[in-house]
Amino acid sequence: MYDFNEVIDRSHTQSIKYEGMDLVYETTDMLPFWIADMDIATPQPILDALQERLDHRIIGYTKWQQDKFYEPIKHWYRTRFDTRVMNNDLFYAPTVLYTITESIRALTQPGEGVIVNIPSYNTFLTLIEANRRVVVSSPLVFDGQTYKMDFDAFESLCQRPDMKVFLFCNPHNPTGKVFTTEELDEIVSICEAHDVFIIADEIHMDFARQQPHQSLINWMKPDSPMIVTSCLGKTFNISGLPHAYYVTKNRFLKMELSRQILAAGIGNPNALALNAIEAGYMECADWVDALNDFILENMKFVKNYIETHLDDVLDVYIPDATFLMWIDFSKSGYSEEEVQQALQTVGKVAVGIGSTYMHGDSTHFRLNVACDHARLEEGMVRIKKAFDHLKNNHS
Repeated sequence: MYDFNEVIDRSHTQSIKYEGMDLVYETTDMLPFWIADMDIATPQPILDALQERLDHRIIGYTKWQQDKFYEPIKHWYRTRFDTRVMNNDLFYAPTVLYTITESIRALTQPGEGVIVNIPSYNTFLTLIEANRRVVVSSPLVFDGQTYKMDFDAFESLCQRPDMKVFLFCNPHNPTGKVFTTEELDEIVSICEAHDVFIIADEIHMDFARQQPHQSLINWMKPDSPMIVTSCLGKTFNISGLPHAYYVTKNRFLKMELSRQILAAGIGNPNALALNAIEAGYMECADWVDALNDFILENMKFVKNYIETHLDDVLDVYIPDATFLMWIDFSKSGYSEEEVQQALQTVGKVAVGIGSTYMHGDSTHFRLNVACDHARLEEGMVRIKKAFDHLKNNHS
């Protein structure tokens, strides 16, 4: 029904994934599996909705306080996650990262800490530091099957007087962990007990496969110290169409974020994004289900390829969520510098650099599998070529 193996030439589209590799790497002459951007066409109902809006030929200032914004989001949360969202708790924002940044600025002072699970989405680390706050690590521990939080260590951090915020990513990037009901209960309980505000990024919520995603919205009570933010960028591959939304019942943060958005003159929504939200959330549920099946098959292929050809140097597991795989090369004995040098110069393949997701050295790299199967197979052949080179040079 849907052809996720279609090959679409993205050259000359100003794609960061292809034409912006030099922002991170020394060359653009690589097959890219790094940034969380799918090589999969945006679903047709969204493209049709955008075209319909463009056909009007005037794209002026637009308001978001209307059913065209509220109803699709409420419908999606109700039908996908059994979660009720109220109009007066739901707000438009320019981007997810803007929402997170302004929430941190509203809730903390320069020099105070922001708790994050490590490894962490790399932009979390840079935005915290760019705003003169301190990254405070709450490591996720891999037990051989999944990643888990050390709740004793987490509570010790939350007890510190300079800890005001926990920046929470669920499903988690880069590990793909989906937090369970029991884990979410524990997180909320600890944070409430020690007056730590939870800022939850749920942008990968639609890619939960092994177990259902549970939004922190379900834990909100009147004035709860928590906010959830998301968008359609990852799910429908429209990250080049900036938009976001957030849900909070906290009166202070509602007022503060509204004030900041008004002060910055960015209160009007992206007019095209409103059409994308409506089409995506009202018409594309089956497409998302089919996409998840396709991604899971790609992940099974990667796991099988590694177990067959690279088992002596790589460990991999299929994550609960996302279209990203967090691959461990620790048993190879090679340093991250050696591995990245071989991947980039010998294999000619760009993968996420593990140390950018944590403070310090890493024995992992992140692989984006949301692409056609032939491209993924070529990527794995290139990864094998890189490690064969390392083995030959270290023998």
